[in-house]
Amino acid sequence: MRKFKTYIQKFMIGRYGVDKLSTYLLYGGLAVVVLANLFNWSIIGLLGWAAIILGYYRTFSRNRTKRYQENQKFLASTRQFTRSWNQKRNKFLQRKVYKYYACPNCHKKLRVPRNKGKISIKCPHCKEQFIKKT
Repeated sequence: MRKFKTYIQKFMIGRYGVDKLSTYLLYGGLAVVVLANLFNWSIIGLLGWAAIILGYYRTFSRNRTKRYQENQKFLASTRQFTRSWNQKRNKFLQRKVYKYYACPNCHKKLRVPRNKGKISIKCPHCKEQFIKKT
């Protein structure tokens, strides 16, 4: 087993390896292939296999700079979605501890602790002061 491990390590020297784009291609392609087999969609199954092959091609590629640039473009294009998803997730996880209000003047989102009764909230951006019940 040790010989096989060293063989794989030597094989991967100078190759790009797995990154976020390759991972998305591999898992996404696998999901598409499984769904295509369940619903008997042959053409869509081919697209899934193409994504899997592209993911492995990227993993074993020796053109590291090109793969890095592709991954950076992918991350830049998905950054807004990821940020939005994380904000909504954090807001959901903190729903029992904090309450969220929008400033009536500048419409910035403000977070205040729950169960404090009526409190005066001062917006740190525009210094507007308003009263809300938490």
